[in-house]
Amino acid sequence: MKKALLTLPLILLAGVVSVKAQNMYQINNSWLDLETLVKTDSVPQNIDSVNFKKLSKFAARFNVVNLTGNTPKETEYKGRPFKVVDEGHMSYRIPPNGKDVLIETNKEDLPLDDVPGNDFIYPVSDGVVHIQRFEGKEGYRITRVDEWCKVKARQTIPHTLFTPVKDKDDFKTPYLFYFTHTDRFVAFTSLNSKSIHKTIVIDLKDGKTLPIEATISGVIRSDNEIAFKGYLLRDETAKTVKISMPGSSWALRDNNVAKLVAETVVSDSLLIMARYHQSGPGISLVAFNAQSGKPVWNAEVLQATGIPSQIFLSMYKNRVMMEVAQPGGKYLEVFDLANGKRVFSTL
Repeated sequence: MKKALLTLPLILLAGVVSVKAQNMYQINNSWLDLETLVKTDSVPQNIDSVNFKKLSKFAARFNVVNLTGNTPKETEYKGRPFKVVDEGHMSYRIPPNGKDVLIETNKEDLPLDDVPGNDFIYPVSDGVVHIQRFEGKEGYRITRVDEWCKVKARQTIPHTLFTPVKDKDDFKTPYLFYFTHTDRFVAFTSLNSKSIHKTIVIDLKDGKTLPIEATISGVIRSDNEIAFKGYLLRDETAKTVKISMPGSSWALRDNNVAKLVAETVVSDSLLIMARYHQSGPGISLVAFNAQSGKPVWNAEVLQATGIPSQIFLSMYKNRVMMEVAQPGGKYLEVFDLANGKRVFSTL
């Protein structure tokens, strides 16, 4: 019994060190200490043990793909560089002095669709995910590989509806596009379609799919940031976005819901939501009671000039971080989780 009592404090101390080791948040070329809210331009001595964006449970959020910008063709997993070489090959390298190993990824020689985000990769906790969007009825191919580029799961899904037309070529309606992902799931939705409203969520562990008959404006990640706890369903007719979770359903009015994008984080009974539109400036950050939808606080957000292209929400202890990416750069604002008061801003 005495031996067990002696080891308990050591275990607790290790846990505290682990949390504090992730307190440095990188924004542009600077670092913010989330404990002290002191910003520095000097790189931390042990960057691998202090980087919040790489080590915290929110790390997968910062790997989501922005299809309006340059989609990632290179990444790294377990110190091994992975690269999309061309339309049919991926390479990986065993560091530090190994040669690139070329892997065939398109044996059928299928043509890629001529849209942004037709061929990209990103890291997850147990490998690398490769997403290819082929032309026509070939659809998307989603492949998860391990550190040796060995395929662990693969799935294909359609992205275009083909309607037969008499004596003419089929009428094509592209509707499905990448939306976001976690370490285990990836979501595609019909953001740009006016006639088809559909979302498909893929489990990267086994390739199984979950179809949802609605377009989503956002996802609600579970507390551990791995699964999707719920979705923000877009209703253009009612001009609302419906927050749908097990045991909870409520809606928010939005006259421009077709352009609405929302990012959320969950803390106990709170749902913190950042809302913005892809057609104009303006961001709102509000904490809601997750079950009732009743607002708890409404943060005073400093607004930068320009249209946000992407927002990253995350939390550290009792603070909410909102990083905004837009043409011209990124900025960061930090808020008190209890009352929404702004405690730091790079603006």
